[in-house]
Amino acid sequence: MKLYEVIILTIPVKIFNLIISVIPAYFLWNWIVPDIFALPEIELLQMTGLIILIQCIISRGFISVNTEGV
Repeated sequence: MKLYEVIILTIPVKIFNLIISVIPAYFLWNWIVPDIFALPEIELLQMTGLIILIQCIISRGFISVNTEGV
């Protein structure tokens, strides 16, 4: 399978996973966090950005380096 085929096939899956992770996090944030920490409620687009930011910070990226032999 060529690289562009892999990219075309993985983009819809990543978008679906983003939607699946954003909606529950959005409702949980607006239900729990404002009452406990006195923080404001957030919008769906803000939660999407927050989830993307968290994934960028936590993920290992596209290239993983094997450091076991070093």
